[in-house]
Amino acid sequence: MKRELPKYEKLVAYLHQQISQGIYKPGDRIESEHRLADRFDYSRQTVRQALSALENEGMLVRRRGSGTYVSGVASQRRTMNIGVITTYISDYIFPAIIRGIERELTEHGYSMMLGATLNRVENEKRLLLSMQEKGVDGLIVEGIKSALPNPNLELYRKLERSGIPVVFFNAYYRELTDCTYVVTDDVRAGADAAGYLMRRGCRKLGGIFKSDDMQGHRRYEGMMKAALAGGAWAGDDAVVWFSTADDPFLFRGQNGKRLMERFSGCDGIVCYNDTIAFRLIEFLRARGKRVPEDLSVIGFDNSGLAQYGAVRITTMNHPKEEMGVQAARMILHMAETGVREKSLVMKMEPVSGNSVR
Repeated sequence: MKRELPKYEKLVAYLHQQISQGIYKPGDRIESEHRLADRFDYSRQTVRQALSALENEGMLVRRRGSGTYVSGVASQRRTMNIGVITTYISDYIFPAIIRGIERELTEHGYSMMLGATLNRVENEKRLLLSMQEKGVDGLIVEGIKSALPNPNLELYRKLERSGIPVVFFNAYYRELTDCTYVVTDDVRAGADAAGYLMRRGCRKLGGIFKSDDMQGHRRYEGMMKAALAGGAWAGDDAVVWFSTADDPFLFRGQNGKRLMERFSGCDGIVCYNDTIAFRLIEFLRARGKRVPEDLSVIGFDNSGLAQYGAVRITTMNHPKEEMGVQAARMILHMAETGVREKSLVMKMEPVSGNSVR
């Protein structure tokens, strides 16, 4: 005689079927205990027992204060893989950041799955979907164009609901109000860069900043406030903004001519990063301007460009490898415990070069 299944096992079988048939997909929120109890005429205790069984199997994930979500097949067992998504891989400060991440992951027995967005939202979407499908225990992501609305925010929300935690580095999305990140203190660094120039006699400060990421806005904010407080603000016309799409044309043709005009009354320029500082110095030198005698220039990030150009760039030091280590430690703790880590803001210190008089 066939055994009659207990009520909670019937509910387990029903939810199994709903998930396997794709009616509930990874990241979807299932009905509340109360609604399930009403629908099947079960007690809340029976429903709770069924949900606990599915949670133990790895099929469901409970979020306190939010509800119960489908975790998906990839989250049923540990993969020992961490996805890492950066804007670039082999350029600028990214090799050092990736090195810090990889070292920490390897020490704890994890492998790294690496991808680059090239600062494009469609690449970010493709990588997020691909890494989830292949199976990762967590993601370390550099936010792209973080000063702009991002169309991939719901993907991040679904990842976390399905039990895949995310740690952002360098930049994050403010719309994800409870996200975990490790970033530099860019407002303070912008103020310190302006202060460095003012202490060395600069009295009219301008700048070049990136408009579509939060670092550009925050470095500008710090520089502007410090320059105003120190009486060294050259005014709005002495600030040049550029986007990712504008970057290749910043110093070309009419743009270069206008840039020279806008900086004509300045004696110090704060640049968004070392790449812009390097290109500005080459641009000025090609037009007979001496750095630092005619114009002092300061950058950010202490990259290889700061050390090996014709003029060694004074810059703000980015904690590259240590940022990678900290991001890896955060994601491992979140993946292994399910407990969200506190975000970390790291300080940047000036590194003296020859580009400031």
